[in-house]
Amino acid sequence: MGKFYEANEKVSKKDWLTSLLLCWFLGFFGVHRLYAGKLGSGGLMLYGTIVAACVLAVNTYLGAIAFVVVGAFVLNDFLNILLKCFKDCYGKEISEDTIVK
Repeated sequence: MGKFYEANEKVSKKDWLTSLLLCWFLGFFGVHRLYAGKLGSGGLMLYGTIVAACVLAVNTYLGAIAFVVVGAFVLNDFLNILLKCFKDCYGKEISEDTIVK
């Protein structure tokens, strides 16, 4: 019983499937990062999306580039969550699906 507790110290209490779905549907707004407790980077992703939308309204080419940059971060996070390598704000891996259990 003690070993099981020690093994789960590295696992976050956040749900893996919830993180994955939040990244898939609301990734550009950084909601998956806010869910993981990463308030700074989640807010920065939201800010980057808002800036990209504003730049897109002025200049299509630069706006598209801005969305590609933000999209690269979203894709990176999605792959990390999918491969169960994404960590919460405490450095614990979000790797268990607690909803299905």
